[in-house]
Amino acid sequence: MTSPPTSSPGEIPLPDGFLTLDQIRNIPNSCLREKKSFVNVIGFVKDFQPPYKTGGTDFKCSIEIMDYSDRGMKVNFFEKTEQNMPPPPGAGDVVLMRGVKPQLYHGVMGLLKNSSSEFRFLASENIPQKVLGESNSPWRSYPVGKGRSPTAAEMKYVLWASNHADVIDLPSNQQFGVKVVQAMKQNTDKFSLLKDIKPDRYYNILGQVVRLYDSSGTLQVYLSDYTPNSRFHNYAWGEAGKNDVGREGDDFGYISTRNKEAKEWPGPYGKMTIQLTLWDSHASFAREEVKVDDWVLLKNVHVKFGKIGGVLEGFMHGDNGKTNVSIMNLTEGTVEDHGRLKEATNRKLQWWKRFTEQKPKYLEEAAGLGNKRKDDGEGSSKSNSKKRREEERAARLKRGAAAEAKKMGRLNLNENIRCNNPDQPIVALSEILKPLALTRNEEGQQTPSSFTCAKYRANVRVVDFFPHKVEDFAVGRRPSEYDILSDYSGGEDTDREEDIRVFKSGRGFAKNIWEWRFVLQVEDASSKESKERLWLMVDNHAAQGLLNLEDDATNLRRDPRLLSLVREQLFKLWGDLEELNSERLRQQSERGKELPPSSLGSEFPPSSPPRKAGEMPDADSDVENEPSQPKSAKKSSNSAVLTEQDLNISKSGIVAGSADKSTPSLEVKNKAFTCCIHQYGVKVDEDDPSKANAGDGKRWQRVFGLFGTHIV
Repeated sequence: MTSPPTSSPGEIPLPDGFLTLDQIRNIPNSCLREKKSFVNVIGFVKDFQPPYKTGGTDFKCSIEIMDYSDRGMKVNFFEKTEQNMPPPPGAGDVVLMRGVKPQLYHGVMGLLKNSSSEFRFLASENIPQKVLGESNSPWRSYPVGKGRSPTAAEMKYVLWASNHADVIDLPSNQQFGVKVVQAMKQNTDKFSLLKDIKPDRYYNILGQVVRLYDSSGTLQVYLSDYTPNSRFHNYAWGEAGKNDVGREGDDFGYISTRNKEAKEWPGPYGKMTIQLTLWDSHASFAREEVKVDDWVLLKNVHVKFGKIGGVLEGFMHGDNGKTNVSIMNLTEGTVEDHGRLKEATNRKLQWWKRFTEQKPKYLEEAAGLGNKRKDDGEGSSKSNSKKRREEERAARLKRGAAAEAKKMGRLNLNENIRCNNPDQPIVALSEILKPLALTRNEEGQQTPSSFTCAKYRANVRVVDFFPHKVEDFAVGRRPSEYDILSDYSGGEDTDREEDIRVFKSGRGFAKNIWEWRFVLQVEDASSKESKERLWLMVDNHAAQGLLNLEDDATNLRRDPRLLSLVREQLFKLWGDLEELNSERLRQQSERGKELPPSSLGSEFPPSSPPRKAGEMPDADSDVENEPSQPKSAKKSSNSAVLTEQDLNISKSGIVAGSADKSTPSLEVKNKAFTCCIHQYGVKVDEDDPSKANAGDGKRWQRVFGLFGTHIV
């Protein structure tokens, strides 16, 4: 590690081995994970949180310190008894720390006292005017009697810093005292076991995910910490989950679990599980990262009675872009959280141990009770009614499965592809492409809507894809502090600016965030007469479900293992399509076709403004290849096209049918399959004010996307 700079130019430097708070914040994550990553710090007390009892077995207090950095930093102390805590400091007191542990928790850097840490406190009113000997220095040690005394160099820096403390944002003694009193009146730690929660309050809770269910823009998380609460729903052994949420995963099949018994509640049984409803950033994080059986910590959960009277539920609405959901493990988080996780895991072990031991007894009691009711003739009507419903449901499922199998046999559908919502009808692409009539003008002519939010099932086969190299099916982008803004899209210029800003901060270059992103052109396979085609966007979420791989997106050009797995999965989807496309491109190359230049606008006609990289023309456009075709290009009405810039091939080859007539036709040989399609709208730039129907300089564009489809 490089030697620390001076606190300000021309002033006394920090003693050897000490760091500023800003330097601590810039320590790489790889160094933070090292067990022996300790730091030495000198700072002034800005705030103090008195000791309080945590939800576990420890007491906690914290001291916020300041130096000449922009922001302060908290030092956390955990002890078994309150008597072992450090003495209460005052505003502006000097703290000299050796061997404290830097810790990044929920994105905030802090310091943690450990068994090897040494602290020296010097009250602000006792700071001497000149360097004195140890016998005349009124330092207080913590732990008592432990540690080395400040050296002459350290004392010299302390004296200089105290004489210039007026430039540091420190509170007055009165302000400091008021904040300490307020902290003593309230327990800032909202953590609670589920057995202790009460309605109309906010809590931090830690538990294991039992079920996940995605619905209508929210995410339901069923959580248990293996403590009972009489106001929870009673999940009986062998029954389905509440409100029939016992089914696995979500409507679209993106969230799947290891438990394949889709209906039975997996346990724990009884009143030990709470239903939590998540919105916004909390739901987004949980959808992408959280799986069944994960231990998670959720902060600021609003507990109140749900729609079912007398049953407590939890709710987490948006919180200014913050994500109050974190996955727990013993390598991250605080010592306090580690203790809570271990206690909860032990409760789970003991609960399942007791359940396994008592399970035979439960079975015997259930069998005896059933025989008694049968002998007494009680409940026979109810039992028969339930049995009839089960038989009718089984018959419907059997008829549906038979019809689906018959249809698959007739169309020779691909058995390696699975699609959600099998009870929904198959819709032809010609119907999907028909715009919905919105209004009528004075002449009685219908005005079509720009797009319709709708979902369909269709039988299709893949006839083309983009980008034309599978290596480019994952794209990288720079992370940005503005990613939380819904209308922020960034770009190449902002990426370069972000690179420079991050590099100047001393953190090197920013790493890419990789996501799946590609499009598939599909052809209607359910009709012999119509062969309509459309392009389907496959975003990161849909691609993760489609490819059905455990790996997340990454740079496929540098990960041959993942690239091979992706190719294997896609071969099941489109057969020899990739080989045929490669052959077509080879034939074009042999015929002297040149790759396009990297300029995005060089091949566009003067009447067509250049499009931005990755921008899509209207899905309703009649022009086969809108950016590169002149005005006289022949139009076709039977293809909805999504065109993008591809520097790997000629632009004229992006859309099937637009390639050179002299290129031999290569017939695709792959099986059709059933997929789920959703239609939606996106805002795109529009220079023509008469077409700007989505605001100033914007118009709505219809887009089709793939969802709920999986390669097995």
